[in-house]
Amino acid sequence: MSGKFQNINFDLDKLPTMPLVAAQMMELINSPETSAHALANVVSKDPVVSARVLKIANSSFYSMSRQVSSLSTAIVILGERTLKNLVMAASMRGMNQSFGRVEQMLWEDSMVCALASRYLARKLAIADSEEAFMAGLFRHIGLTVLNNQEEKADEFIIRSMQSGNQSMAQQEKERFGATHAEIGAAVLEHWKLSEALSLVALHHSDVAFTEEIDLSTVNMTAIVNIAGQLPRHFGLFGQEQELDLDRVPGVKHLKMDDAYIEDIIEEFHAIFEENQSDFFS
Repeated sequence: MSGKFQNINFDLDKLPTMPLVAAQMMELINSPETSAHALANVVSKDPVVSARVLKIANSSFYSMSRQVSSLSTAIVILGERTLKNLVMAASMRGMNQSFGRVEQMLWEDSMVCALASRYLARKLAIADSEEAFMAGLFRHIGLTVLNNQEEKADEFIIRSMQSGNQSMAQQEKERFGATHAEIGAAVLEHWKLSEALSLVALHHSDVAFTEEIDLSTVNMTAIVNIAGQLPRHFGLFGQEQELDLDRVPGVKHLKMDDAYIEDIIEEFHAIFEENQSDFFS
């Protein structure tokens, strides 16, 4: 990594380490000799993560042809990349130092964005769906860091998620020294994840790049930007908010028919409502 996301006015010495099970999973998947049995052994070290992975894998979102009761079978059917993403998502819930209202909101927000990003990427066929899942999962990792490290940040974070983060950027700069997007990009670089994921975290609110970036990364940022509107649209944080696609930066970038994107969102909403308890338990 170049360290390009590290030059911010925030105490980076306190950046969190990647959750242990997720880090071990990443190491195994990058090994050419990894087996489904070895992957299952790593995941099974954390019973809570194992249970969440199997619940989500058995939801209609993944359209499994049969009920899966073992991690080894889930790995064979889902594939290593999908399993890695589910383990990462399940592990992220445990990053919080406590778990109350704000932490639940952050968890639900991240899961909806991750799953919706994957769904949009598959439907629109303009970005890798599994990478889009990761990008959606991590778009608000900076808010999780702020919640863990900054005293009395909870009410600020709640307002930020309820209103949409783009309007809060200047307030974040003044209060914390950096925006949650900048902090998120630095965390992902610290974890040695791809530069594309850091770039999506940095620009997920505006899809505004000041340097030339490959089209797949820009498209993925646009997808995450759209998916990031859905937690509020689905009423996760209060009253359902109307979604005006004409004002969504990601939609403007993609230059696709609004009605087509709206249909995809409604398809996802139906699946989400059917599986909501599995996603959030």
